[in-house]
Amino acid sequence: MPTATMNVNGKVDINTFVDQAAKLAKSLDANTALIYNHSGHTVKFYCYNGGDFIKAIAYSKPNIASGYAGEIAAGGSVFKVHPNNEGKHEFLVKPKHAYIYRGPGKIEQV
Repeated sequence: MPTATMNVNGKVDINTFVDQAAKLAKSLDANTALIYNHSGHTVKFYCYNGGDFIKAIAYSKPNIASGYAGEIAAGGSVFKVHPNNEGKHEFLVKPKHAYIYRGPGKIEQV
């Protein structure tokens, strides 16, 4: 019998995300991480390469609604994420890992 898998891009229950996301994140592309937006608001995640000190052009900037999971992408062994392009709330993520974003300054690795 085939095992059900979670769609990594879309609406998903947070408990399902926590249960399955870390395993699914390991199968992602080398420049991609998985994030669940649990902030109560839609957030545009501006993602910059880890060594990008100017931050003039975002590598990616996905818009993820609260209660949804999505992929964020940039380059390097870590990359910088600015929720809604606010540098004061910058956080770092590692590719092939999964995270829960709970609001400014509140990010946790799953």
